[in-house]
Amino acid sequence: MIVITAAAALSSLAGGGMAAVGSPAPSGDSASFLNVSDITTPIFSPSGIDGSLSVSVAIQARDASMINDLREKMPELRAALLTTTLEFSRLYASGFQPVDAERLDEQLTAALQRVHPGAERALILKLSADPA
Repeated sequence: MIVITAAAALSSLAGGGMAAVGSPAPSGDSASFLNVSDITTPIFSPSGIDGSLSVSVAIQARDASMINDLREKMPELRAALLTTTLEFSRLYASGFQPVDAERLDEQLTAALQRVHPGAERALILKLSADPA
């Protein structure tokens, strides 16, 4: 199993804030972050399902005043995260090699910003790819 865990280690280094894998620790109030429930998608191969990709994500708002707007749009934001993660796992993931967290982070951030301009970025807290 390949796992990247960023929440605990980076939280203590960044003074309690959350940070994405491969990115600098964000500055600002913790009130400008919104947790999303975990997302798990299958990893496909030509012969079937080869494993699963699991990701824990938080959304960083452009500012704390956007949090309520983002909460109201959570079904759309989560749907965008789910479809992006599914497409990523189909194209780039394998249960037998490390996940390209930087590429996934960029794609998740772009998906969030298409749904709501108040979303600054997706922050990957935990990422794993497991073989079937």
